Parts: sequence; C-alpha cells; structure tokens
Amino acid sequence: MESLKIKGRIWIETESGLKIGIGRARLLEQIDELGSITEASKILEIPYRKAWGIVREINANSSKEIVIKEAGGKSGGKSSLTDYGKKIVEKFKTAEECFMKFSEDEIF
Repeated sequence: MESLKIKGRIWIETESGLKIGIGRARLLEQIDELGSITEASKILEIPYRKAWGIVREINANSSKEIVIKEAGGKSGGKSSLTDYGKKIVEKFKTAEECFMKFSEDEIF
C-alpha cells in the first residue's frame, strides 16, 4: 500500500479579523529584517503597492498595531514590527513548524 501524507496550509486568525498565512508572515519577517516595506517587497518579488496594501490591511484588522512606518525624507522612511507584530510572526512560525512536522509523518 502507498504511504499516505497529510497536506495543507495553515494560517492564524484573531477575533478582530487579522489573518496571517505564509505569505503575510514572510512579508512581516522581511520588513522586520530589512526595516523597509520597499526592500521586503523587492526580496519577495511583489509590487510595493500590494505589499503596502497588505500592511494596511494587517494593521486595520489587528487589535494592536503590527507594522510601524516612520516618516522619512526621500528614502520613504523606515518600517518595523511592534513587539506584538513580532509575537504574531513567532506564533505563526511555531504553528507552521508543528504542522510541517505533523504532515511529514506517514499516517500508514
């Protein structure tokens, strides 16, 4: 008999409507590492406008601010995650690791 595997995708949700899946978690992680929505969008190869829209939606649907954008001159300013934002990304990564470990096990 063939071995069976469990496949799927996970995301986390809050009561306030925040939804974080792998794409959003990666965007937040890159913003945190690079300090820039622009640079994060380049690394992830998504348009800046889309990345900025995702950040606005994340902040709007969260009970606490997740991404802080500091005003800047010509460079557009810096962006960073709040402590709450870092915690959300960590929770997602932990859940994803648990799911991946679980899904890698054969069920027969």
